[in-house]
Amino acid sequence: MTVDTRPRVPVQDPELLRGGDPIPPMRADDHSDADPAVETPIEARQGFLGRPVLMVLIGGLVLVTIAWFAVEKLVY
Repeated sequence: MTVDTRPRVPVQDPELLRGGDPIPPMRADDHSDADPAVETPIEARQGFLGRPVLMVLIGGLVLVTIAWFAVEKLVY
């Protein structure tokens, strides 16, 4: 037996809401093995790609290298 524990929310058309009216809560779609979610690669990606990500990774590598040399000088 399956029990649905989701709160009951009245279905409202977002276009009928006036300014200042509360927005109904959004829930994820129900998907099963018979009806899987279909997403494009752009929709499925969770972050940005390109130069900013590369700069953060290189910056982190430079900071780790500096810390490594500082520990080597202080300990030995």
